[in-house]
Amino acid sequence: MDEFVKNHQKIVFETTLNALEKNGFKGILVSSKEEAAEKIMEIAKDCSSVGIAGTHTVRALGVLPKLEQAGKVMSDHWKFKPGTPEELECRKNQGRVDLFLVSSNAVTMNGEIVNRDGCGNRVNAMTFGPRKVVIVIGKNKITPDLESALARIEEVAAPIRAMSLNRKTPCVKTGYCMDCDSPERICRITSIIHKRPVMTDITVIIIPEDLGY
Repeated sequence: MDEFVKNHQKIVFETTLNALEKNGFKGILVSSKEEAAEKIMEIAKDCSSVGIAGTHTVRALGVLPKLEQAGKVMSDHWKFKPGTPEELECRKNQGRVDLFLVSSNAVTMNGEIVNRDGCGNRVNAMTFGPRKVVIVIGKNKITPDLESALARIEEVAAPIRAMSLNRKTPCVKTGYCMDCDSPERICRITSIIHKRPVMTDITVIIIPEDLGY
């Protein structure tokens, strides 16, 4: 990697980590997906139950089988048919677990955690309920500020996520948010965590590669 690219990334990571710490979060920079998985296993040692949001980023770490092998009770709604009572109950359980694993649509260099949801189980569990929350992000999800974080959601994260869910929304065709009124719209709740919630321990793990949407 070019030394100037490395220096730029170093500034971005250090600025983001310092801002997260200032806002009450724990920030960790790892070197790889494997190291991120190891950190999660360490954090999960005293946890008996683990919830997993609908995140491609966390699943890419290969940590879920390890947690299951360690005897953790897993709440993963992807294991159930969408819209079933079992899936709904699993989503609710994610707010009651010891550890909730999730990614984020964007994390700003000012230390803010920004997300946009359709159902709300993800943003609910990120802020209240679980004793611990671990947010895993790739470098592609770091933005300078709130404006750019929301732009990232509308121009990148939401359209791609809608495509992955096979939704019939305008953004699937245009590639960017149209602020639609479609019944299949996935952008319904915007959450900005400015400071660590009073009753929730939140750790943000940054991986220096592009991951997820």
